[in-house]
Amino acid sequence: MLKFILMRPLATYLFLGLLFITFNGCHLFETTKVPAKEIKAASSWSDNDQAPTFPECEGIEDQAEKQYCFESLISNTILDYLAENPWESSEILQEEIMLILKIDQEGFFTLEEVTYSNQIDSAIPSLEENLQMAVNSIPQAMPAMKSNVGSMVATTFKLPILINAQ
Repeated sequence: MLKFILMRPLATYLFLGLLFITFNGCHLFETTKVPAKEIKAASSWSDNDQAPTFPECEGIEDQAEKQYCFESLISNTILDYLAENPWESSEILQEEIMLILKIDQEGFFTLEEVTYSNQIDSAIPSLEENLQMAVNSIPQAMPAMKSNVGSMVATTFKLPILINAQ
């Protein structure tokens, strides 16, 4: 019985000590909620961020010329591929299609989406496969860099293409 009486205060002190540590350590588990507006502002594109580019365009100082170099290299690569692998159309067409391209954190291009009409789909059945091959022929780029994070980021952009089939 004496042993039980001595153990009871020890258990009480141990319980009170754990309770004290638990309540004093709660600040370690608190989370701070960042408003969506603040996240959007921090992740939006700024003048300090670096757009994706190619090594061939790296020496150009003027941002507009650098952007033109980047876009030209992409357009010319796709046009060269399409010139080497011409499409055959069952109809006369003059329509614009829209490519959505993604450049990942390593600078590789992928075709995310192609928007086109049903008329083009029936006239050129292999359109998407050919466009996929054309996009795969684009050389690796230097990916975009987000300056406030200090890391490479993936980017997407739209590329319109006018289809003229006689």
